[in-house]
Amino acid sequence: MNERRQAILTAAAGLFEQLGIARVSRRTIAAAANVPTRSVTSVGRSRTDMLRQVVAQLPFPPTSQRMQQQAADEADTPLETILTAARDAFGAPASVWDSRELQAVVLAPFDEELAEVVRARIHLRWEAAAQVLRQLRGAGAIDPGVNDDAATLHLLAVGAGLALLEPLVPQKTEAAAWIGLVARLLEALAATDPPGPAHEGALLPWRVRVIAHASPGATARVLRVLALLRADVVSLFTHSHGSNHQLLDMIITVPDHLERAVLMESLSSVSQEVMVSRGEPEDTRDLIGRLLDAAAELVEHPDAAPQAAAELVLADSWQVLPASDGPDSSAELMRLQWTPEQHVLLTRVGAPFVAVERSRASALLRLVEALSRAPGGSGGFGWRMPVRDGQVISIRLARPEDAEGVAAMHDRCSEETRYQRYFAPVSQWREDRLRKIAGGHRGATLVAETEDGSLVGLGNVFPEKPEGAATAEVAVIIEDAWQGQGVGSVVLRRLIELAERWDFDEITALVLATNTVMITVLENTGLAWVRDADPDLPGSVVRMTAPLPR
Repeated sequence: MNERRQAILTAAAGLFEQLGIARVSRRTIAAAANVPTRSVTSVGRSRTDMLRQVVAQLPFPPTSQRMQQQAADEADTPLETILTAARDAFGAPASVWDSRELQAVVLAPFDEELAEVVRARIHLRWEAAAQVLRQLRGAGAIDPGVNDDAATLHLLAVGAGLALLEPLVPQKTEAAAWIGLVARLLEALAATDPPGPAHEGALLPWRVRVIAHASPGATARVLRVLALLRADVVSLFTHSHGSNHQLLDMIITVPDHLERAVLMESLSSVSQEVMVSRGEPEDTRDLIGRLLDAAAELVEHPDAAPQAAAELVLADSWQVLPASDGPDSSAELMRLQWTPEQHVLLTRVGAPFVAVERSRASALLRLVEALSRAPGGSGGFGWRMPVRDGQVISIRLARPEDAEGVAAMHDRCSEETRYQRYFAPVSQWREDRLRKIAGGHRGATLVAETEDGSLVGLGNVFPEKPEGAATAEVAVIIEDAWQGQGVGSVVLRRLIELAERWDFDEITALVLATNTVMITVLENTGLAWVRDADPDLPGSVVRMTAPLPR
């Protein structure tokens, strides 16, 4: 008899899950169990009665079991358990609430015996959720003003509500946005650091970069989330990122069981962009000591500088190319002038480089140049020239951090000077264009710098065509206040020297026919210039071309 009863309940459980109680009858249960209909009636007098017995035997879904396990022995970080439950409830509601349980919850107000079963199961869920919240509260991890019963009810209601509404809502929500909201709500409850025993297992290092609003409160929120995850901050640097944001650059250690996805989703709740990469064991060492050791290593092995630059900015890949080859800089590609003949290209897909990262990578390459005379050095490529009133102008390879100075110089130039260089009005400098014109392109960029650090001139030399070009093109712009001092002539001669070092056959310059000063400067270089019209440009522009000596 017990075997037949169990077979009937098993058949009913399957039908309730597949079809729902409204579409199941005693006859369909009997057919599924291969028993007479009267046998079904002897087990349950109604469908609701059958549902009560089915639900009473159901095991709790996996996520509910995890909450109960956390409540019993605090297996994981409480916040991690709650976030995981929220993620599961969003992506797989059945892992939190069985569909048959939900049917019982809906019918419970109309059947007291069914309600008793539902209350017993919800009581167990309630106690588990309340205990996990007590773990969070401890000695103050949840603000004293938060009511425990209200917080427990919120957890249960959110899970059940998701399971009921997820298939029916008119607008789907991204999982990351949902987890981020849950993490933010939990973070808002926190008052002090989470209490409890320290993690006894292994700690893993992670490199984390976060872009958040430029405010102390934003930094505090990021650190609060890390504290709730029991992450220890080994090092933290902040840098401005645009006018309203900041970059937080951190090395942290976290319990070995913490998943990367949970770390990213938690930090995303209090920031705009998050990048997380697995760290190295040495990351936990003193930062200054590591930097000095790394510098010593690069002195001995300067050819490792490109790889070191890639590691410094968490690039996906790196390569060293001739100065005239490869793509120009973009948001996800960093092109750095390493030597007059070589550029370093760093790529990072899905996480645009920020200005401070370009400055860091460039500084590392300059460190190698300064400390070593190996092939990685520039060979002293740079000049100093005296100008008016005893001042000295330095001419050197451009660096990423020169972008603002280049933009400021263009702002100081007259409209006529800018038009003579670009043949069109220049009203503003978009970031990608500025990045390229300040050195992030094939070829080379030179800047002329005063003793107080102001940039007063800019010169570019680059292949005229994308691939396989035998002709190099040059262009120069000098700030109005410094014209007539010979700065443009020196910059131009050094650009021609670079083109010769790269073995170009000839050099060309596009000049307005009315720009007699620039035409004279070109002719005074000693090259045999020939003037031609350019069919792709207005008649007011002339192309001047000259062969380069071998």
